[in-house]
Amino acid sequence: MKNTIERALEKKQRIEAEKQGSSILAEPLRHADPVKKPERPAVEDLSNLEVTQRSEPATPQNKEAIEVNIERLVGFGMITPDEDFTQIKEEYRYIKRPILNNAFGDNNGKLINSNLVMVSSSFPGEGKTFTAINLAISFALEQDRKVLLVDADVINPHICKRLDISEQKGLLDYLRGSCEVSDIINDTNISNLKLLTAGTRSHHTTELLASDKMLTLMSELSTRYNDRIVVFDTAPILGASETGVLSQMIGQAVVVVEEERTTHGQLERALSQLDPKTAVGLVLNKSKKSRREYYGYYYANSK
Repeated sequence: MKNTIERALEKKQRIEAEKQGSSILAEPLRHADPVKKPERPAVEDLSNLEVTQRSEPATPQNKEAIEVNIERLVGFGMITPDEDFTQIKEEYRYIKRPILNNAFGDNNGKLINSNLVMVSSSFPGEGKTFTAINLAISFALEQDRKVLLVDADVINPHICKRLDISEQKGLLDYLRGSCEVSDIINDTNISNLKLLTAGTRSHHTTELLASDKMLTLMSELSTRYNDRIVVFDTAPILGASETGVLSQMIGQAVVVVEEERTTHGQLERALSQLDPKTAVGLVLNKSKKSRREYYGYYYANSK
């Protein structure tokens, strides 16, 4: 019997195929099918925005790196940057490989802003922040990748609490014009991993995220370094307009699905809120099955 993920992906593919006058339904894939570079006006407008700074501002000399509490990560059963083998490290190796292929491998250039990856879920509590942090650390363990982890859940941010660090100036402060990029991108004690927090709360988060300044920032984050991948922990998709806005600016989305909680209909509604040109991956979280039986990651590319 097909599970919630498979049924939702098949329906999403069927809808997109019907829009193109085709009745062919592809099976879920691990990698994106070769497609022509998509047209997405909301993102293509980025080319008209002048980006004057092509290299990241140097971190101020008096700005200390953020100390991520590694022992806390161990306590939560998360990935750590040590050399030890753990089951969760192995699981995220499976999950990250098709994402890296889309961003830097054979599928590079077939998606717009393919190195910008949002991590979300249908509802709160399904494990999106857990997934975003693990994914970012797993990317940082690559020999030739730099990673920026962004807390873009500006409604209810969790990354600082999960990493046991103090609140910092962040994304919303920058968008309001109260600081510079160099003030919000922080080094960490994990090699190759930088952090950008949510920042000071605002009642106008949707408008700030939809602003030209945000579009310019996203373009800079996508093009500044050719070896960087940016992971955004966003608000849950259903009930948060901010996530829909962000989905217009990124190339890939990872949607976390909690086993025995998220229904087929809920997942289907969540996927329908994402931009149809976004490559979507699904991660099955809190599964009772072992990795050998089912590793919980499907991939489908919306054409």
